[in-house]
Amino acid sequence: MTSLQTALARADALGAAGRFFDAHEELEAFWLKAAGDEKILLQGLIQIAAGLHRLKLDPSKTEGAFYLLDRGLDKLAKAGSLLVPETLAALEVALGRIRASGKAPEALVFGLRAR
Repeated sequence: MTSLQTALARADALGAAGRFFDAHEELEAFWLKAAGDEKILLQGLIQIAAGLHRLKLDPSKTEGAFYLLDRGLDKLAKAGSLLVPETLAALEVALGRIRASGKAPEALVFGLRAR
């Protein structure tokens, strides 16, 4: 398993447990060692995890959380060549539903897979 896939799998495990803050924290360890598009991709996922954590903490403060979700998706798109495209598309749909509902899910498996 590549280090990127290891990071994505760890994010999935923490997201599945609703531990978005912990996902953010653990992804930073991978981000610190990454370079190029991999670093951009991990930063995007970190921002998404932070946005979900923020939304879970205070659902009334959607502006900052949605900003992080949007910025994170932008970064994932920039580094999308590293991902299986269907997995990125599925995460975009899931985050769109979250945005429409205005609240964080109890848990979310990000589902991203490295090529």
